[in-house]
Amino acid sequence: MNRTWIPRPRLRPTPLGQHGIALPLALLGLVAVTLLVTTLLLTSGSEFAVSASQRDADRSLYTANGALEGYVADQAASGVVNKFVEGAAATTFGDVDYTLSVGLLANQVTVTPSSASALETWSLTAVPTAPAQGRGVGALVRVTRTLTNARLDVNAGFTSGGNVKVGGSATVSDGTGQIGCDSTKAGYSVEVTAGSTVDAGTGNLQGAWRTGTTTKAGLMQSVLGMPLDSLALQTAQIKFGPMFTAAHMCGDRSGGVCPTWENNKRPNDSSYPATGADSIYNWGCPPADIGNEDCSATGAKRFVIVGIDAAGGDVKLNGDWGQGVLMILHGTLEIQGNFVFRGIVLVDKDLKVTGGNGPFLGKLEGTVVAFGENSEVTDNVLGNATIRYNRCSINDAQNALNRSRLDQMPQRLGQPTFAWYELVR
Repeated sequence: MNRTWIPRPRLRPTPLGQHGIALPLALLGLVAVTLLVTTLLLTSGSEFAVSASQRDADRSLYTANGALEGYVADQAASGVVNKFVEGAAATTFGDVDYTLSVGLLANQVTVTPSSASALETWSLTAVPTAPAQGRGVGALVRVTRTLTNARLDVNAGFTSGGNVKVGGSATVSDGTGQIGCDSTKAGYSVEVTAGSTVDAGTGNLQGAWRTGTTTKAGLMQSVLGMPLDSLALQTAQIKFGPMFTAAHMCGDRSGGVCPTWENNKRPNDSSYPATGADSIYNWGCPPADIGNEDCSATGAKRFVIVGIDAAGGDVKLNGDWGQGVLMILHGTLEIQGNFVFRGIVLVDKDLKVTGGNGPFLGKLEGTVVAFGENSEVTDNVLGNATIRYNRCSINDAQNALNRSRLDQMPQRLGQPTFAWYELVR
């Protein structure tokens, strides 16, 4: 069977011009533009968000710094003594509430018998008060305290506002034979105010005595430059009696009225608690008088400021020891024997020293001043007692006194904040 081939007609090719490709190109261009616009929007949005965040963070930082600097400026301008006190305070700046945290980092103290100074370095931080959000800042501030008017103007082992009698085997010395110090002596063994006299037997005085030109009424101002009550309220660390109220710490006790002194209680006696750093029965221990075997290292370095309000009566001491400054207010001091004290003894009224036996006898090593306020009674130093001028003991006591007074001096801000830093939040 024969097959017949029939040729098919050839199709004409479609012409390739610009009309058929326009739509794909347009679509591709639209996609490209869309991608570019989307990228631009994302980038600009991110940049705007970062910029806004940076702006808000900077604003928060500068506001926090303004709160801190404003607080420092307000404290510097205030008339309060302690411009910076450890703890927390609140302030508002730029409609934002901030919590200020204040801490004492360092306190460099320089104390001499005539003056004292302190350079305090404080850390201050300001952070937004929760639940507010924001950045916080910190800075260091330096303030100074200066004490320049502290003084003890005495030139005798015993200074009295009235008549003085030294009898028996008692001795009042200008510093001759002083223990634990150099040979620096006072001008006199006893000095009394104008119109007063000294009655002493042979050998009772080591050094000359003198009647001065200062009157009894002017003696306290001449010696201290202030009332004894004021000095006690400013500086006493251990306090007895009604003039010291709840506003004052009473050794290791506080609240109410400080305990009344109980006569013949003995400082450092093992019958009473002496363990606390500010125990009212821990008056330190002078090793030069007692012996190193009886004085601990801590006791030997402990110089206390003791204030006893006698409330018009007598304060009686018998036994044991102490060192620093002993102030008897509104009354008389009577030492019945065996009590040893190294430093400064200031008595509002009169002094009576009698007896003295046992291992230490009675001894006041440093200087003693009995102002004789509202009194015409003779000051008596009898028995085997010793009052001896000791320049080194006076210096130690004045250093302790000035250190205590320094804390009452106002803080002064002499420069702006320094060492500014940002807190991590």
